[in-house]
Amino acid sequence: MQQATHTRRIQYDLLRIWAAFSVVMLHCAAQYWYGLPVTGRTWKIINAYDACFRFGVPVFVMISGAIFLDPARELDVKHLYRHNILRLVILYVLWSCLYGLQVCDQQGIGNMEWKQILVTLSRGRYHLWYLPMLVGIYVLLPVLRSWILHAEKQNIRYFLRLFLLLQILRTTVIGVVENKDILRILELGEIPMVCSYLGYFVLGYYMVHVGLTVKYHRFLYLSVIPSAAVNILVSTMQSVRDGFPHGEIYDSFGIFTFLITVATFQFFSEIAKKDFWGRGSRTVVEEIARGTLGIYLMHIAAIDLLKSLIDKGMHPVVGTPVLAVATFLVCYMASALLRRIPVVGRYLC
Repeated sequence: MQQATHTRRIQYDLLRIWAAFSVVMLHCAAQYWYGLPVTGRTWKIINAYDACFRFGVPVFVMISGAIFLDPARELDVKHLYRHNILRLVILYVLWSCLYGLQVCDQQGIGNMEWKQILVTLSRGRYHLWYLPMLVGIYVLLPVLRSWILHAEKQNIRYFLRLFLLLQILRTTVIGVVENKDILRILELGEIPMVCSYLGYFVLGYYMVHVGLTVKYHRFLYLSVIPSAAVNILVSTMQSVRDGFPHGEIYDSFGIFTFLITVATFQFFSEIAKKDFWGRGSRTVVEEIARGTLGIYLMHIAAIDLLKSLIDKGMHPVVGTPVLAVATFLVCYMASALLRRIPVVGRYLC
């Protein structure tokens, strides 16, 4: 029992680290993705980076599902709101204000009306959407857990099949089809409870506590390279054809990103079972993993600060992964310091 607990902890920590780097990498690539000509070789390589590192947020959501829907974990609704949800709300408000102040400073706060300042402070930056999305799932936890604990496996599989059909496959078709009549029909298939990150949340629980049969493992691993290749090829063809960037095919809910995500999750579950994880390595992995929320919150600000330095000496093809590594390290160190501030540290990152 204790060994299983250690194995899952290592699995979640490794996944957090890799997912955090994935998010940083794709946002570093995005700094060049919008501004470069889509017919150029540089854009095509940057687009390949973007297409291959889209699994970060789905993996984060799957980890949360595996943890919070764990049948062995007790759920206290008061603790859920006071501990988990309150923390996310505070983090969202705090970092929205901090990023809003950055935007106000860039635009010249002295030239802005107070209403405009308040709106800017409330909007924050684009990546913070993840926090209210997670809050939305957490408020459903009492209902979700009641269903999970009493549902038969076939009922959970039914839900996941709906997620695959109405979200994953539907999103993929929408990304490649241009016929307006077909798109209008596909829009009718949107069911909020199924067509959302809730599907990844339940999938995380299923993969850890029920598990995929072994016959699917090889298929998942063999699908990674072809899936990445199709993401790159289709997005490049669409972009060159239309003269502007297209990334719909590798949306978080695209079938090929879905396969990469599930394969990644399964891969780290198997890596975590290996016997080379000693106390020292587990401690290092756990420490880095604790900083991943801070890395997620701070990485956009770090990219803004570091990008100009990287651009001076490196071509974007090389500069993008270098910027990603530098951003990850800087944000980890900042997160490690902020988390250690007594009392308020956990509400900073």
